[in-house]
Amino acid sequence: MDMYLPDIPGMSSRPFGDENDYQAVADLVVAEARADGQDDAVVTAEDVETTYRNTEHMDLSRDFRFVEVDGAAVAYVTTRWWDEVEGPRIYRHMCKVAPQWRGRGIGTAMLEWARGHLAERAETHHTDRPRVYRTDVDQQGADGAVLLEAAGYRAIQHSAGLVRSNLDDIPQPPLPEGAEIRPVTADHLRAIYEADIEASRDHWGFSEPTEKDWQAFLEFPYRDESLWKVAWHGNRVIGQVRSFINEVENRQNDRKRGWTEFISTARDWRGRGMATALICASMRELKARGMEQAALGVHVENPHGAYRLYQGLGFEVDSFGTIYEKPFDPPTQAV
Repeated sequence: MDMYLPDIPGMSSRPFGDENDYQAVADLVVAEARADGQDDAVVTAEDVETTYRNTEHMDLSRDFRFVEVDGAAVAYVTTRWWDEVEGPRIYRHMCKVAPQWRGRGIGTAMLEWARGHLAERAETHHTDRPRVYRTDVDQQGADGAVLLEAAGYRAIQHSAGLVRSNLDDIPQPPLPEGAEIRPVTADHLRAIYEADIEASRDHWGFSEPTEKDWQAFLEFPYRDESLWKVAWHGNRVIGQVRSFINEVENRQNDRKRGWTEFISTARDWRGRGMATALICASMRELKARGMEQAALGVHVENPHGAYRLYQGLGFEVDSFGTIYEKPFDPPTQAV
C-alpha cells in the first residue's frame, strides 16, 4: 500500500535498497536514541545487517520503508509477525524518526502505513488466534507514546536497562550442589542454545524458535565463549550467562563495560541461587578482562523476580522502555 506523507518539499518514501542502507538504519537508530537521552547509544551497520538477516517473517523488499527528504533518509518503518505459543499472533511495527524531523506528521504516516501493510499481510494468514499490533518506545520517547496512545494502543509490559557502575565487592555465592561450570567448546553450543530456549518457555511472550534464531545465536557479533559461565549437571545444561564485550561501543564511549546477558536457569533448578552464582562469576570474569562496569537488560514483570535479583546485586536502572499493544483493527487510510 502507499504511504501518505506530509506535504513537505522533497519528501518521498522507498523500500530497502542495498547493503548501503544498513548504515542509514544504524544512523537513525543512534540519532533517535541519543535524542531520547541514551547518550551512549552505538549501533553499527554490521549489527543491523546481522539482525535483519536472522529475523523471521520480515522481507526487507516488502516490509520496510524509508522516508527521505531530497534523497537523505530521515525516518524508517519496518514490520514483521510471529505467533506466541500461548498467546496471539503478533503484528509488530517499529518506527524511527530523526530528531530534527519529529512533530511533522512523519510518525503518523508511518504508523498508518505499517498497520495497513500488516493488514494486507494478514489477509493471507489463516489462524484462529487473536491478532494484535505491537511496538515499543523508550521511556524518554514521549512523542511516540503520545502518538500510540492517541491511536488506541495501551502499555502492557516494561523493560529496563541496568548498569552496575563498578565491579568492586562482587559476592562469591556458591553454585547449587551438583552443579559445575565447564569451559565451553564448540560441541556444546547446540545444547547451550536449546537449554536457554527450554528455560524460556514459561516467560512472557515466548514463541517457538526457528532456524533463523539458531543462526542469530551463532552469528551474534560479539560472541565470545571464553566469557560465558555455563552450569552443568551431568550431561545437562542447567544455567547460563553468556557475557560479551562490545569493543566498538566501549571505544566510542571511552569506557570499559561488559554485558552479563542471556541469563537463564532450568525451571527445576530455580530458587537455589543458580542465577546469582553465575552472574557473580560472570562479573568476576569481566573484571579479570579489564572491565570496570557491567550491564544487562531485563523484563520488569519477569515472574521469577529477575528485576529484583539484579538490583540486589548492585545493578541500577539506566533506561526504561514500554511495550504497547492494540487489538487488530485494520485502518481505513485516506489521502
